Amino acid sequence: MTDFVLFALVLGALIVGHELGHFIAARLTNVRVKEFGLGFPPRLVTLFEAGGTRFTLNLIPLGGFVRPDGEDDPSVEDGLAAANKRTRAAVLIAGPLANVLLAVVAFTAAYKFAAPDPELVLITSVEPGSPAASAGALAKDIILAIDQVEINNFQTLQEAINDRLGDPTSMLVRRGEELVRLPMTPRLNPPEGQGPVGVTLGNPTRAVGWLEAIGLGLNSTRFQFTAMVYLPSRLIRGELAPEEARISGLKGMYDMMVWAGQIDRSSQRPFLTLNLIGVISAGLALANLLPIPALDGGRLMFVGFEAVFGKRALPEHEGLAHTVGFMVLLALIIYVNLQDFINPINLPR
Repeated sequence: MTDFVLFALVLGALIVGHELGHFIAARLTNVRVKEFGLGFPPRLVTLFEAGGTRFTLNLIPLGGFVRPDGEDDPSVEDGLAAANKRTRAAVLIAGPLANVLLAVVAFTAAYKFAAPDPELVLITSVEPGSPAASAGALAKDIILAIDQVEINNFQTLQEAINDRLGDPTSMLVRRGEELVRLPMTPRLNPPEGQGPVGVTLGNPTRAVGWLEAIGLGLNSTRFQFTAMVYLPSRLIRGELAPEEARISGLKGMYDMMVWAGQIDRSSQRPFLTLNLIGVISAGLALANLLPIPALDGGRLMFVGFEAVFGKRALPEHEGLAHTVGFMVLLALIIYVNLQDFINPINLPR
């Protein structure tokens, strides 16, 4: 129940943050807002009204919306469609920008709690019956070398292990203040879900100041956007399997939150949970910027059309595009969420 409540609060905060971005930008640019909705219609209840805006709770709990006055009707005074191109673009992009800001905040908080040291490789768990277990490896051991090969990141460890599959070797670890050499033979055919040695790896943590944490948070946010932008090309080139790039729905995100929470509770640091919040928020920002009608990116596409060609699409045509786009988007959301039950994501143990 604690995991579910945490997930609901996190997802709600990210959705509200996104819609607040739109709402604040609209108010700052004197665009009237008719409704601020949590969930998608039909409407369940009006929570309250303030400043001419109705705040509502809706039936379908898969998002939220801000409905400016005159959204698709330029004849409505002080409405969104009647505003100039710069104002409309500012209101539309403010939601995704709010999610970018939330991602930076989440990543920054994660690094402030526990910034990983990428030059050290830590054993976080050992599989029973594995070569590492037989050799006496323990969680919290830091791997220093494989034979005489110095280990300073995950890649050098993976390469050293792969070069010695089936051959007797030794792993040098630091255990507290002690150096221990562990003899083992990496497996050629490990059990499914395990590696040749049978350990789960991570990085030890180090203390950082706020400025470094903010820098790491900004870098992580940029990395997430870069990874998502290049994802289609990596799939086409075969660098990623389709199952590694699948879109997760509510259940998938909940499962990941539970998995991250279990690990964080054992380490007493919310590092993975905060990172996951950052990943989800960055994903929401990019998804909303896709040029699909009904999404912010689709509406920005119409503003761009007007900027390039000097005239706007007919309101009825734009409104129809957004209506059809919303129905397609809703069908896609339902499909993705069903896939989370039919074909659940596989998470590391």
